[in-house]
Amino acid sequence: MNDLKLAWRNIWRNKRRTLLTVASIFLAIFLALIVRSLQVGWFDRLIEITVNSYTGHIQLHKKGYWVDKDINNSMVFGDSLTNLIQSMGNVDKTVPRLEYFALSSFRNQTKGVMLMGTNPGMEDEMTHLAAKVTKGSYLTGEGEGILVAEGLATYLGLTAGDTLVLIGQGYHGTGAAGKFPVSGLVRFPSPQLNNQVVFMNLPLAQDFFSTENRITSLSITLKNADEIENTLATLRSHPATSGFEVMRWDEMMTELMQTLKVKTAGGMIILSILYMIVGFGIFGTVIMMTNERLREFGVVISVGMQKSRLAAILVMEMLFIGLTGILSGVVGAMPILVWYHFYPLRLGGEMGEAFINFGIEPLMPLALKPGLILSNVMVVVVIVLVTSIYPVRKILKLKVAEALHQ
Repeated sequence: MNDLKLAWRNIWRNKRRTLLTVASIFLAIFLALIVRSLQVGWFDRLIEITVNSYTGHIQLHKKGYWVDKDINNSMVFGDSLTNLIQSMGNVDKTVPRLEYFALSSFRNQTKGVMLMGTNPGMEDEMTHLAAKVTKGSYLTGEGEGILVAEGLATYLGLTAGDTLVLIGQGYHGTGAAGKFPVSGLVRFPSPQLNNQVVFMNLPLAQDFFSTENRITSLSITLKNADEIENTLATLRSHPATSGFEVMRWDEMMTELMQTLKVKTAGGMIILSILYMIVGFGIFGTVIMMTNERLREFGVVISVGMQKSRLAAILVMEMLFIGLTGILSGVVGAMPILVWYHFYPLRLGGEMGEAFINFGIEPLMPLALKPGLILSNVMVVVVIVLVTSIYPVRKILKLKVAEALHQ
């Protein structure tokens, strides 16, 4: 306890030097938390948009379907699997879909499309599809109306109220052809979806492709995304899923994950440079502080203090300086993190307009995660401990006679 008090008093003997070191640590922690929280918050928002706009957190398919997307690999859910999913407390919403390709035609224009049969009510609960309707009306539970993506509608030259011809191949090679009235147009953030997707009621799609009660996928969203591994483990280990592939969203969205990894690596490089600058700054202060006090160290050793005890006190001094800077940095950053987590930044200008055009609210939230804060704190603690090696070695090798003549 006496050594702790001594270490605390020592760091304030030269207030200017201590405050400069604390300020550098404060700035490092403050900037690191803001930058990293902004990056992680943005990535989390992209993931949320992706999950809630199409894939869900988890999808179930028949084994082999995800590789070739063949309608012959469609599936029928048994009662045991249905009961299992309904009994899982972390499952929030489910959407059954039947997806396959067809050729669309309107007047003299033709184009290949992704035809998606779905339950309109369930689809809207998960992906808010009805809010994406820009012209006409949303699907009803009955009827032969379809929704056409805006980009596809522009290419074909049709609008709500027109009739679209669809031709394709159904289950086990059966013919598939029909005329369908266009109930409305929808806009999607993804250009790929916006240029090729057509929605219709699931029973209508099953009739069109002659699949009876079969579907190609079941999308699942979770109440708590952090528990996705436990939910996956339960689904994959249950006998009812032996004939199915259970995939998480990032296994399906590989391109998005690669982009996020590249962006994350770039952000970590920037933070590494910041911490290197701060580390060299702290090290410079340590060298100056140590060399200025060599005579002092020689005196206290000559009157009986053990070198190991003196070295321990010096390490305590460094930790006090580091913890003071860390604490002030976290306290300074927390109000900003909390405010912009619950009240995200709203993007303006061209970037904001681009988001709006894609149907995404132009918001950039900051992440508020204990693990993120702790990881940055630990980096600074490690830097402080590493820089403490120099004064410890200096003291342990110190020759008292030479130190007294400093």
